[in-house]
Order: sequence, then C-alpha cells, then structure tokens
Amino acid sequence: MSPPTACAFCQSHATQLCAGCRSVVYCSREHQKEHWKRGHKRECKCFELSSNETLGRHLRATRDIKMGEQIMREAPLVVGPKVASVPLCLGCHKNLLPPAKPAQNYYKCSACTWPLCSAECEQSPYHLAECRLMAGSNFECKINYKAAEQEHKESAYCVIMLLRCVQLKLESPAAFARLYELEDHLKERLETPLYQVLRANLITFIKTVLGLNNCSELEILRIAAILDTNAFELRQLGGCVKVRGLYPGAAMFAHDCVPNMRHRFDDDMNIVFLAKRPIAKGEVLSISYTQPLRSTIQRRVHLKQVKCFDCACARCEDPTELGTFAGAHVCGKCKVGKIISMDPLQLAANWKCEVCNLKRSAKEFLTQDAKIEQELESLDKTTPLSLEDFLYRHRVELHETNTHILQAKYALTQLYGHATGFAMDELSEKSLKRKVELCEELLEISNLFDGGWSIFRGNLLIELQETVLAQALSLENASECEAKLKQAAELLQEISNIMNNEPEMQQLLAERRQMLDAAMARYAVGAE
Repeated sequence: MSPPTACAFCQSHATQLCAGCRSVVYCSREHQKEHWKRGHKRECKCFELSSNETLGRHLRATRDIKMGEQIMREAPLVVGPKVASVPLCLGCHKNLLPPAKPAQNYYKCSACTWPLCSAECEQSPYHLAECRLMAGSNFECKINYKAAEQEHKESAYCVIMLLRCVQLKLESPAAFARLYELEDHLKERLETPLYQVLRANLITFIKTVLGLNNCSELEILRIAAILDTNAFELRQLGGCVKVRGLYPGAAMFAHDCVPNMRHRFDDDMNIVFLAKRPIAKGEVLSISYTQPLRSTIQRRVHLKQVKCFDCACARCEDPTELGTFAGAHVCGKCKVGKIISMDPLQLAANWKCEVCNLKRSAKEFLTQDAKIEQELESLDKTTPLSLEDFLYRHRVELHETNTHILQAKYALTQLYGHATGFAMDELSEKSLKRKVELCEELLEISNLFDGGWSIFRGNLLIELQETVLAQALSLENASECEAKLKQAAELLQEISNIMNNEPEMQQLLAERRQMLDAAMARYAVGAE
C-alpha cells in the first residue's frame, strides 16, 4: 500500500510521516500537534487488538517495528502491595526501614494505624480513600517491628490492592469496567489452597470489617484472580519499591517463551514496552513470564501454577527446545543420544533416547530431574566452588546445554568477579578465561531464547565486557592488549544500545566508559 500524501490535518501535500503509527503524514510540526490534540493520540499506535482460540485477546503489529522501538507506555490502573509483602509504606510504597531503636515501632498512620514512612505519606492520593474507610470502621493494623522484623513478609497486605480495586467501582466506574473485563482463571484458582485462605481473609475484611456491600463475594474473588493473572511486579529505586501494578493495555501482550518484547517501569510507575528485535507486520507482540534458561517442563509447570495456562509456543512444542535439548539428559545406555519427551506438551508423556530409542516413563525421568534441580537449589551460592563441583559431578549425565548446567553457569558468571575472594582484581588468568568462556556460551544460548536487546543478554555482556577489559590490562603484548581493548569497546557499545532506556544503568555505563578510556589512554602512552 502506498504511503499517504495528504496532511491528516489540512489535506495539503505532505511528506512528514507520523513516527508512531506511520499511517498518516503532516505538512508541518504544528499540524501534527493539532491533529494529536483532535484524537490521533488514541489512534497512534503500531499494533491492533486481535483474538483467536489459542491466545485469546492479543496484540499484533500493524507495521514493521524496529529493534529498540518503544511500543507502548501505560500508567497503572491500580498499584499496591503484593499478596505477602515486607513492611512498606502505603503512601509512597517504599520498603520501611527498621526503627533506629529496637524498642521503637514503625511510624503509624494517625487515622488507620497502617505503617507509613511519615506523616507526609498520610496525605498520599494512594492512601487517603482507603484510610478513611479503615479509620471509619475502627480497623487497627497489627503490623509492628517486633513481630515483623525487617525481611518477614506480612500476609495482611493481601487486602490493600484488592480494596483499591473495589474503590474503583465507587469512584471510577469506567476504570473498574476496564479492570473487570480482564481474564481471571477463577475456576482453576478456587481449587488451590491459597484461594481457600484468601477467600476467608478477603471477604471477611471487605464485607465484615469494612462493611462494604457494593461487591459480592464472587466479585471480590474474581478481582483477586484478575490481579493474580494480569498484574506486573513493579520494582523501582534499586529495589526499594516492590509492588504490583495492573495495566489493562499491557495485559493484552501474549506470552511466548521466546518473546520479541521487553518491558521496564519509569519513575512515575508507567510500564514501557520496547521491541527486543525487528518485528514484522502481522507478528504477535509477546513478552515472557518465565526465565529463559529453564526447561520446557519447568516453564510450563510455573506458568500453569502462576498464570493458569498451558503454553504451546514454538519452543514448548519442540522436543529439542530449538536444538538446545535444555530439558534432556544424556542417555545412560548408548552414552551418545539425548533422552527427550515424546510429547513435550503432555507432562505424563514418556521419554526416549533419540539415538537408541531407550524409553523411560515420565515419572522416572521427572523424579530424577527434580532431584538434580533440588541439589542445584541447595548449593552454596556465595562461592563459585560448589557450582563448579556440581558441573564436574554431572558432566556425564547432563550435557553442556541442559537447563541445570545453564543455570549453574549463569550463577558462575555472577560470582566470578563479585564473590568474596573472587573479586575482579583477585581473579587469576585462568579464572578470567573461565568467566569469558561462560559468558560466551550463555550468549549463544541467549540468541536462541532471549536474543536481541534483551536485559538478560545485556547483563551477560556487562559481565563479559568487564572481564575482557581486565584481561587486556593484564597483557604485556601490545597487539594482544589492543585487540582486547577493541573488543571491550565493541561490547560496551552494544551494552549501551541495549541499556539506553534503563536509567538505573546509566551510572554503570558511565563508569565503564571512564575505565575503558583510561585503559585506552594508558595503552596509547605505552605505545609511544
């Protein structure tokens, strides 16, 4: 289809294409602004809502999308504590620090007695309405420092976000309608032990303690299920804020175990979506609710438990997991083939060797796999030694790209250069080389599972760049040093591209540039 040639505002000849939707043109910047005010803001997007039996409602690209392009920015409809949370302020949502003296307690709201940062947060727009309700019902919050300690999670916070959703029904019916049309999976959730507890706690608090009768018991439970199905975990200020946010537009992104999108949160708690790779017109826009290094079994079980759906994406359907065999073990009989599921979308399916056809029952295989997973989880993660020992002991039964091996290797990339006794300036030449090998192996895997400008790939590149720079500074040969410095510079440029939209990473990037510039200058001086 040919691009339009008439200004969307005045219909005169125009060539300035709208950068957002690329479906209209303007003759001037002024007319673009006027057209935006007249309603184009609602229409200016590069995706459309679609629906099918497999994915339900989802978003598809209406044009080709460039890597790194921002696709959506959305403010939260509701924000609040997670179901179980460390003590936090209901005004600014920051984690509460322990009082200066052990005998002291948290600052308590003078009206409703919930812990807050200070009197200033009593007037927060997040807290005012709920405060009036709870204070009017003579509710008294029992959270205190002595009982909670600093890291203890309080289940009492489970009522707050739900209460804020219930208040939407009174204060903003249109916003509540957007919330209430989201998927809930309530039928599956009602059968879980968690919902048996929530059913009693939430309904008692909303209807009995607060006396709110504008929501039925079913509505209360459905709201809780909507939050569990659609809310995003929101982190800010270096981890000082850890809450949940509900974003109806963002909830329309499909899940895929090899997604093409990533998201972050800005200082105003808006969720922002970026394309991790080029996306063709017509492609489904997807994000992932799982970790990329986990196997199909691990991912699908997690998604079923947390999000109540069975993933059937291309990676999950493939018994080889895109050629990585992440969930497979080496065959104990032929010692060559890998034992893979005969139907990866069925947990009860048998497993067989791809070479000698040895078969194992699902129960037998999964029991063995679970034992290895538990062993890995129980290891001391403060030192590389136990993880290296794990890799050595399982070198025969687990191949190089098995999920347990990959997860151990990723943990090692974080320990070499950071763990006590293994700081970057303490690493031997052998350990530096080991870290480079680990990062490069995982980057190859990331290109399959979480490629492009993904945060996972960016974090691996950060570890690799620092290590390559350390190697360069340890070399005496000028040409070898120059080659390493050039590689470190190329890696830093790629990291900058990936992390360009992550404000919390800018200081680290600036420090890395200074270190690299100093190293370059030192080499240049030595060459003279």
